[in-house]
Amino acid sequence: MTKVCLICGKSMGAFSGKVMVADGYVCNDCWGKAGMGISLNDIVSGNQYNSAMLKELIEHREQNQALINEFKPTSKAGQLSLDDNTQTFVITKSAKQQELYHYNQVVDYELLEDGETITKGGLGSAVAGGLLFGGTGAIVGSVTGSKKTKGVCKSLKIKITLRNSPKQTEYIDFITTETKTSGLIYKIAYKSAQDVLSALQLIVDSANNAASEESNRGSVSAADEILKYKNLLDAGIITEEEFNAKKTQLLNL
Repeated sequence: MTKVCLICGKSMGAFSGKVMVADGYVCNDCWGKAGMGISLNDIVSGNQYNSAMLKELIEHREQNQALINEFKPTSKAGQLSLDDNTQTFVITKSAKQQELYHYNQVVDYELLEDGETITKGGLGSAVAGGLLFGGTGAIVGSVTGSKKTKGVCKSLKIKITLRNSPKQTEYIDFITTETKTSGLIYKIAYKSAQDVLSALQLIVDSANNAASEESNRGSVSAADEILKYKNLLDAGIITEEEFNAKKTQLLNL
């Protein structure tokens, strides 16, 4: 039976590349434009989205592409590229799959091994179980304190929870197939994950510092304005009622 893509309107036959979503089907091209992969796990997750959500994701990615074209990283950590000047970072999953976010969009993150949380961090916290040392580098301490000793790892990835974004979670994969934990491939992947975790905490810290500085600037500005109106009151130019009303407005009371 012929089906129609809910986004581009293209007809799709029984054997055409398509993904089932909550309200019908979308073609593989539109699915990819929304930033989705074509692995089995990605396709199975299609019922978590509807066509309206995917259209929003496509629009968001098109807008972001313009920013990515102008993006100039100041540092890198694995699949993450950071620009401290614009407070933005890019996740590069492939040459055609890049996502740009602002530092203040990161809520929290966690390292998952075979579905189990190994370590996590985010707003108001350092990386749980470990300390960040230096810049974008290794995590030291008992990072793997809750990690179970086992011979193989089938999945190692970082989950990032975002706000003010059509896509509320991002995943960065390091291991997707069965890998011996005693081997070099696992150790390299785990070290890369540590570097990304460090960078994510630096992103959160930088966003917190920027928010704090903005708040302080706002407080100073309000105090200056209140002082200006107090001088006008003392000079008899405005009434006390007018002064109190302006002070309430400036202090957001």
